Amino acid sequence: MDVWQGLEIEDDVLESFLKKCDSSSSLIPGLAGNVQAAMMNRISDDPRTTQEFAQEVAQATFERDFNFNAWKWAEMYIKHHDVVKDGDINNVTKLATGKSQSTLHLVVCIVKECIPNGLGDMKLILKDPTATMKAFLHNKVLKDPKFGPHIGVGSVMILNLVRIFSAFPPNYYVNIVLRNVINVFPADICAPTKELLMETQKPVIRPLVQEEPNMVEIMRKLRNPHLQPSTSKGPEKKKGEHSNDSNEM
Repeated sequence: MDVWQGLEIEDDVLESFLKKCDSSSSLIPGLAGNVQAAMMNRISDDPRTTQEFAQEVAQATFERDFNFNAWKWAEMYIKHHDVVKDGDINNVTKLATGKSQSTLHLVVCIVKECIPNGLGDMKLILKDPTATMKAFLHNKVLKDPKFGPHIGVGSVMILNLVRIFSAFPPNYYVNIVLRNVINVFPADICAPTKELLMETQKPVIRPLVQEEPNMVEIMRKLRNPHLQPSTSKGPEKKKGEHSNDSNEM
């Protein structure tokens, strides 16, 4: 028996929970997603093992995330303005490389979650075809009339030269300030057309400048401070301590 089939859940509670778990739902990250998949699978017309069901939901979620209007806009926008090599969105910088780089040149990502931090800034969960990563969004981006109103769950952001920080690996964060944002396509945007693309301006993409060795070292220490060797010296001998040792000999 599947381990999750033993869950004791009242039918009315299960039905209430699953009203939100339709074809547009995503699984909760982590272990909670296993419980969610088990509950969804429990009332399915064709129940399978939780693992099989979770894999199918994850695949459907992936296809939905990267096959809607906002993502199509990003694809055609990049191709129309030849932003990257061959105008192919697959040639942008991947979020998955953030664990090995301090700066990402050009990123296209979906906003999966938005949480205000009470200080005017916002915490985000970003996703691209390779990874999901947390991010901090500066309040100036939210206040910008060109970008702020369009940022929300389901919107797609094109970012340039964003910094990656990690105080405690493996937790990595994207730090987004106003100069990093190239464009934002809202979740409810219409389907892209050639005529609409012709009305957009070609973006200015700043090149990725090779960092000086000393800057790379500084960033490495900031990202992994606990891995640095201690620079403290051992206790110094008190004055006269050496002469006392000589007398004893």
